[in-house]
Amino acid sequence: MVCRITDYMRTEWIEPNLKATDKPSLLLEVSTLVCANQSQIELSELHSKLLEREQKASTGADHGVAIPHATIESARGLMVAFGKSQTGIPFAALDNAHSQLFFAVIAPSVPRPNEASYLQLISTICRLMRSVSLREKLLNAQTPLEILDTLRKEEDSKLSAPPSIAP
Repeated sequence: MVCRITDYMRTEWIEPNLKATDKPSLLLEVSTLVCANQSQIELSELHSKLLEREQKASTGADHGVAIPHATIESARGLMVAFGKSQTGIPFAALDNAHSQLFFAVIAPSVPRPNEASYLQLISTICRLMRSVSLREKLLNAQTPLEILDTLRKEEDSKLSAPPSIAP
C-alpha cells in the first residue's frame, strides 16, 4: 500500500511562517492549526498529548526536520499538519541542528479500516525528507498551497515510480 502524506493534509493545516521559538509553543501552534477546523478535538488535550510524547523521546529527526505525533481518541482519522520556521527551533534532533520543517501526525486511538497507520505516515515523511532538494523547496515555499503542491509533486515522482532493482 502506497502511503501518501498529502492524502491526510489540508491547506488550513499548513503554516509557512510559524511564530513559535521553543518546543512547547511550537506544539501549541500546530495543535491550534489542527483544532481550528476539527471541533471534536480539544486544543488542550491535543497539546498535552504532543507534549507527553516529546517527554518520552524527542521527535526531532535530522536535516532540520521534526515529526511530532500523537494518538487522540477524538480524532476521526489521520491528519498531517505542517509548519515551517524560518529561524529554526531547538528540538533535540538527532543531529543537534535546529528544526525548521515540522510534520505533526495526529492519529485516532483506534485506526480506521483501510487507512494508513501513523507509523506508515512517519516512515513516508522520513523517506521523502531525505531529499535535499525537497527540503530546500519547502523552505522556499511561501504559501500553504505551494507547500502542498511541492509535496504532491515529490510524492508523484518518488512514490509512484517502481522501485529500482540493482543488477
